[in-house]
Amino acid sequence: MTDAALPTLDWHDLGTPHGKGFTDTLRPYDRLPARAEAMVPEAVWDLSRMASGLFTRFRTDATTIAVRTTLGLPDLGMTHMPPTAVSGVDLYADTPDGVSRWVAVSHPATFPVVEALLLDGIDTGERDYTLWFPLFNRVESAEIGLTPDASFTLLPEDETPPVVYYGTSIIHGASASRPGMTVTAQLSRRLGRRVLGLGFSGNGKMEVELAELIAGIPAAVYVIDCLPNMDADLVEERALPFLEALRAKRPDTPIMLVEDRTLENAWVYAVEREKHAARRGALRAAFETLRERGDTRIVLVPADGLLGTDGDATVDRSHPTDLGFHRQADVLEPVLREILSE
Repeated sequence: MTDAALPTLDWHDLGTPHGKGFTDTLRPYDRLPARAEAMVPEAVWDLSRMASGLFTRFRTDATTIAVRTTLGLPDLGMTHMPPTAVSGVDLYADTPDGVSRWVAVSHPATFPVVEALLLDGIDTGERDYTLWFPLFNRVESAEIGLTPDASFTLLPEDETPPVVYYGTSIIHGASASRPGMTVTAQLSRRLGRRVLGLGFSGNGKMEVELAELIAGIPAAVYVIDCLPNMDADLVEERALPFLEALRAKRPDTPIMLVEDRTLENAWVYAVEREKHAARRGALRAAFETLRERGDTRIVLVPADGLLGTDGDATVDRSHPTDLGFHRQADVLEPVLREILSE
């Protein structure tokens, strides 16, 4: 939708998004701090500039809501992900009983500026909204357009210690249909607290520098979910040093290790089943080493059930659909709730 097609609106800058683990970023929608550029692989740095997992919260009584984003990357969609997820925004509203419920998503078709009318002529009344940002694009700026003279308040970020979730393209958001359907977004709504998504597509590989960076975030729990990007040799080489580096800075914070989801066609590929077993064995060895040292604050979540059992939860045997992410959240939520209740 173009400017000419939009009704007359009052536009408000959305400022700094929520869901960041660091305040010292080069740009408002970066996910890693400026110093990380010299610490992490170039691919990780580039991916960290994508707005995956970031969101904003606002309150308004507007009956019309639009959005204007300026994007940094011209590829609006992918072969296995629609533009709604790669480059779109996803709007949720709080119901009267406090449940965050979906109401609209944008359909980006222009670059660099995307404008979208999200809601028009909705029921009157003041509501709190959550706007989730694009998963695989950079956001240079974002504004919300509201009914003229409508109220508007940016809500403060929740200061409850977050769940910090480090992982692969799956945690980055592939292949959700829209930003609010990733496993981190679903867990955030279910748990009622921030789940910071530090997924890096193809590059969740347990570099010790990432452990040092992540340890800088005061978390309620650290979730490490990197096996899909690693073979057994790399897990054997990096898992224990990574966990030791994290533990050195955060000796008392719970750590939750997650095994790799089973590829949905591995049942016809013995070689894939063998790779799964080897990776998981290497991770379990690191886990057991820490347990033998007396670390009682580390748990391991097995792969069983992460994608269900019917083979219908991915787009390509690996990356979850919305159904797959829902199933992952079903498995991870009770484990996280138990950890957070202690």
